[in-house]
Amino acid sequence: MNNFSLLTRFIFVLSFLSLASCDDEFNEVGSDVIGGDIHNNIIRMQPSLLAYDKATGAVQTNNLDINALGVYDNPVFGKTKAHYITQIQLDSENPTFTSDVVLDSVWLYIPYYSAITNTDTEGHSTYTIDSIYGDTLHKFRLSIKENGYYLRDADATSSGGLGQKYYNTEKEVFNTYVVTQSLLENGAPSIDFRYSAAEVRRTATYTNDEGNPVTDEVELKAPGMFVPLDKAFFQNKILNAASGSLVNNNVFRNYFRGLYFQVEQIGNQSVMGVPNFDAGEIKIIYRQNDLDANGNTQPDPTNGGLLKEKKELVMSLGGNSVNLLETTNSAAYDAALASANTTDGDSRLYVKGGQGSMVFLDILTPAEIQSLKSENAMINEANILFYVDRSAMAVTGTSGRQAIEPMRVYLYDVNNKRPLYDYSTDVTTNGVNAKYNKFVHGGIAQVSADGRVVQYKLRITNHINNIITKDSTNVKLALVVTEDIRETGNAALKNPFIEQKYNPLSTDPATVNVKTVPVSSVVHPFGTILYGNNPAVPEEKRARLEIFYTKPE
Repeated sequence: MNNFSLLTRFIFVLSFLSLASCDDEFNEVGSDVIGGDIHNNIIRMQPSLLAYDKATGAVQTNNLDINALGVYDNPVFGKTKAHYITQIQLDSENPTFTSDVVLDSVWLYIPYYSAITNTDTEGHSTYTIDSIYGDTLHKFRLSIKENGYYLRDADATSSGGLGQKYYNTEKEVFNTYVVTQSLLENGAPSIDFRYSAAEVRRTATYTNDEGNPVTDEVELKAPGMFVPLDKAFFQNKILNAASGSLVNNNVFRNYFRGLYFQVEQIGNQSVMGVPNFDAGEIKIIYRQNDLDANGNTQPDPTNGGLLKEKKELVMSLGGNSVNLLETTNSAAYDAALASANTTDGDSRLYVKGGQGSMVFLDILTPAEIQSLKSENAMINEANILFYVDRSAMAVTGTSGRQAIEPMRVYLYDVNNKRPLYDYSTDVTTNGVNAKYNKFVHGGIAQVSADGRVVQYKLRITNHINNIITKDSTNVKLALVVTEDIRETGNAALKNPFIEQKYNPLSTDPATVNVKTVPVSSVVHPFGTILYGNNPAVPEEKRARLEIFYTKPE
């Protein structure tokens, strides 16, 4: 998980690797040495590049590695409400309860991604938390209910037993089956929830020997969602469950179909987080008479009464899950996506995660490829550069804040749904945060002195070299935002579409059926506006492909 400040520090540490200055004009340092005495045999070429954007439509969002929760009001792209549904499972199957079991307390805990910065002499720690976006002082309205829709493992309509797909737009399907009873403490319909870096300090109240109520701190936890739940519901649903309902998790997941986290915006407040749902749990603390080996209640040897033993039942958030992303696009964003120029390229490229948009790229005409081949060109370096429309990204909207910008973009082979060869051969790593691995291949946001993103640069030297020297196919490329460069899997599009496979100037009109989008884009809620390659764009800001090569004497 990443805060943008981490990106800024990372870029500073690796600044010696950057080929660009960080002023507002962002001039290329490398352009000053090409053609100089040292590199006088290197030829610079700026071949054809065509880029245009397209909406992804609804995207598959079940069983993602990370999931968002909250409301993010993006002043550029629009609003996203992130709801979450998850199955739960018993940590210990088939628990035994006596007829006099009594529930003391029940609560939900879901940790955030965090790091300790200090621990005092009393054992209390100070933390920083990660992946909370928007205004951390803002809140959203949170409801937690019982999910009534069974999340299947396999698609029942497929003869081949394909895995079940659920899409971000299917909120109304789940709403039809949601159990309306609130699971919050005392049946409260909702709470106003805020993400906090404070350590969770769990307390318990009991009666001391003098008969007075005493509240003690009994447990410390890293920052996270800590929400008391309704005791009456869990007493009835779990402790008083009908025989066989808790015998194993296969049965249990159908009996209790999980939790549904629903969110609503409060006024104009805007905040979204990425809790570590996979580490979440529900803990029930209860008391019951102890049983001997024969299942009989044990008498208390001190007074002939019955023992009351305190026990815990833990249910983990696990199994199938769905992140429901409810999006409302801005008018400007919708208009841009409706006017893609597939002939001359767009003047602006809108690339956004979630149910968002991607950029398609065609590079190198057949004539340019043949020209490089005829020269026996040896590709020394090739880069695609995208400049951010800083003016368009500077709007603040009703939140009064500028949009959060993606930390990274990812370029991939649409035809084969896989990363480029440069990705595979880049073994560079970052010891602070692995999400910045493969920094030679790049795509990492490069920022100016004001902390805003100026440029994204991707090195594709091996990809171009394979086309020129090894007759590899000049495949169609696509650009998306990415949450984690290590994740190269794909998520299905609810409505696949057809794109022409090669450059429009090519004599081959073959098409590619776009059925998926990288899952790393689906889980990333942000977007950016890049300058395209349309002739209306000032040349110094225009998206471009640069190739530096040498040829035999």
